[in-house]
Amino acid sequence: MFLKLRPLFYSLIFLGGLELIVFFHRHVLIILLFLMFFSFFQGHWMGRKWSFSVLPVLFSISSGVLLYLITLSFEQQIFILLAFLMYYLSLFGAYRLGQYDGDKTASGMNMSSAMSTLFFVFSSSFGIYLNFLVPLYWLILTYLIATLLVSYQYLIIIKKEDKKIVWIYSFLLALVMGEVIWVLSFWPFGYLTVGTVALIIYYIEWDLIRSYFLENLSRKKMATNFVFFSTMIALILTSSKWLPSL
Repeated sequence: MFLKLRPLFYSLIFLGGLELIVFFHRHVLIILLFLMFFSFFQGHWMGRKWSFSVLPVLFSISSGVLLYLITLSFEQQIFILLAFLMYYLSLFGAYRLGQYDGDKTASGMNMSSAMSTLFFVFSSSFGIYLNFLVPLYWLILTYLIATLLVSYQYLIIIKKEDKKIVWIYSFLLALVMGEVIWVLSFWPFGYLTVGTVALIIYYIEWDLIRSYFLENLSRKKMATNFVFFSTMIALILTSSKWLPSL
């Protein structure tokens, strides 16, 4: 059953918060603070662990920022609907994992929510960096923290018996993504393109660690992922519009 009243109700509150940003954009910071604290407690109550608050909190903040960067009304409404669905998925996945941490379907929901959250964080933070002249170190720090927390909250699900190892690998992922965004910051592309490329690079690294934890890592899988995702990145970059140089 993919419909649960409590996660749905809280997701509707989240949707209402995004609509408030559209109509009262001058108060975006206040609305984001409300959504952040609201999501923190709901994630914890749903999953019965603090780690399940990571996705709703980061997703709320990044969704609000991305929505603020969208100017066309119909695009805003489409974005709000998609964000609402992903927010519900994150809460519903947390709820099911809180009931039974071996739920494979819920783990898949959590993985999808984690990737969506990172894409939103990567894109929104780079959008703020481009549009508001934020110092580069803040951008790198945002990538570091988001990657660390999101990686930990997923990897601990599949290797719950060794938190220290999970923290170490999560920190390594965070360091790599910090280096990645430093390089990407020199590229002449928009925030959605950079966010997509950053997510692909993260997924390649994340999948290696995940496969290692699950003991199904192979050279063939590594080579296949590298070729496939390298091709995807090349296609994205060749089809993306370059930003004018300053």
